[in-house]
Amino acid sequence: MAIISKLDNCGWLFCQHEALKQLYRFFETCLQGKYKKRDYENGIRIDLDSGIFAMLQTYKLKPYKRAFFETHKEYVDFQLTIHGSECFMIGDSKDFKIIESYNAEKDLIVYKSKKSTHRIISNTACLCVFFPNDVHAGGLKHKNIADNKVYKIVAKVPKTLLESYIVKSCN
Repeated sequence: MAIISKLDNCGWLFCQHEALKQLYRFFETCLQGKYKKRDYENGIRIDLDSGIFAMLQTYKLKPYKRAFFETHKEYVDFQLTIHGSECFMIGDSKDFKIIESYNAEKDLIVYKSKKSTHRIISNTACLCVFFPNDVHAGGLKHKNIADNKVYKIVAKVPKTLLESYIVKSCN
């Protein structure tokens, strides 16, 4: 159930909880240039409200054969591209083989790739939201990406925060 869209199309996702509104405002300030390239290079972590935290990241893109497929149980990934582009390979966890079982300390399950993955390209201001069943591998090269480096934010949102929001929205 991954969500892939431009940030300004996703306001609805952030409107039901004050901590999510704060995350949206944080993303907007990042797109406006609040942090410099060195902040991304230093991998700064910013703690927000209600257990949400964000990590500024930058790295060189890698070939598909070096993809690292993962999911998380306790957090939902909100990944926003700030500058550059990257390719993601994504799929449903039922279609992958687990090669490293759940590590609670890292909130991480590692998978082996299957041929049934989808490829998407995340450009500047693109938000990718990966839920616990969404296997994802980012930071990948693609023939349509000229630059070899991406600047992004990975925000970790407690799954319980979204569960209460989704339950409210569905009732």
